[in-house]
Amino acid sequence: MENLLNKVVLITGASSGIGGYTAKFLSKFKPKLALVARSADRLKEVQEECEMAGCGEGNVITVTADLAIQEELPRIISETVDAFGQIDTLVNNAAAFALSDVEHTKSDTFDRLIAVNLCAPFFLSQHAMPHLKKTKGSVINISSMAAHRPIPDVAAYCISKRGLEHFTKLLALEMAGHGVRANAVIPGGTMTDTDEEWLQLGLPDLSMQLSEVERTQPLGGSCSMQDIASVIGFLASDLANAMTGACLPVDRGALVMPSIQPQVVSEQMVEMKNMGDFNIVPTELRLQQLAELIKAGAHGPSSSSL
Repeated sequence: MENLLNKVVLITGASSGIGGYTAKFLSKFKPKLALVARSADRLKEVQEECEMAGCGEGNVITVTADLAIQEELPRIISETVDAFGQIDTLVNNAAAFALSDVEHTKSDTFDRLIAVNLCAPFFLSQHAMPHLKKTKGSVINISSMAAHRPIPDVAAYCISKRGLEHFTKLLALEMAGHGVRANAVIPGGTMTDTDEEWLQLGLPDLSMQLSEVERTQPLGGSCSMQDIASVIGFLASDLANAMTGACLPVDRGALVMPSIQPQVVSEQMVEMKNMGDFNIVPTELRLQQLAELIKAGAHGPSSSSL
């Protein structure tokens, strides 16, 4: 990924978590970085770390902005271009999250999640497009497992991330003629720095959630932020020049796991025995193996990230 040298990468949600880690990870390849988030203080910390990690002084700028406010989006692009003269990669990483089911989600909660998770990537990509056409650059959207599995109590988040992936494919199709690529990354259960802080507080609900996430990732353990950052770096580099419209899971195999409990699937299979020529035995054996694996819970430290 040495060809990231002097390329301009704009990362939203860069003050912490996957965004902040990605900025620091990419810094060793010496790009120019535009870091966007709401917290000026935390952005400053990441900026200094990126400069020391390889970018050097003057090659990292911060843009304090709330992505839910449409009027701030053009400024993010203009400040980046004013500083560096171009944009090579836009990483739409920032996300809003809320615990609320369909019945009880308030309109302002729904509006904010859609604004940050879907509208901001859409319109930031739109504002960046003239500059990406010049560099034949790329857009990288950070999606979620929630785009593929309906998760109770996070209704608006699931909807926004599903829309983000469809937008990724539409953008790839529309901009291919200009040499602009668009791809998405789907993180699996990932321990972020925010999760670490919560665990230090001893929150029992989070510990239980981490245990459940562990059981749904066949390779065991958790994804690291470096796992995610490495794929983002690959997609931003010339190594991925032939890739567009892809939504890449980085999930330790979670998406290939059954979306419902194996014992429930097994019961459904038994009911299907009399529905024609259907060989149930191999399916039942595999489900039994999965159930035993889940019961054993023998994997290492788990992690969490919707």
